[in-house]
Amino acid sequence: MRDTLTKWTDSVADYARRRAVPAVLGEGVVGYTPRLTRFEEDAVGKNIVEFAVDRCLRAGLRGHAAPHHPMWHTDGDWMRRMNARITSPRVSHSVPPHS
Repeated sequence: MRDTLTKWTDSVADYARRRAVPAVLGEGVVGYTPRLTRFEEDAVGKNIVEFAVDRCLRAGLRGHAAPHHPMWHTDGDWMRRMNARITSPRVSHSVPPHS
């Protein structure tokens, strides 16, 4: 899944860079799980979400977590930490060169 997310974010970043347009990723970058499932709340799900957020930021992409996401009610502190990664002015928005 990490390999797929890396390839996907690199592809989106390349597309945006070639066209000189911003790329914004919203809810669903990891996948659209049924609304009341708890996949993203367990350790494996959170780890994948954290990887996706960090990978998107390294690729120069921006994004958000929808305000209706159930995790705002079940783990709001974690959601705020993830959003802080996105909104922090210290975030590097450089796109890494391809190897």
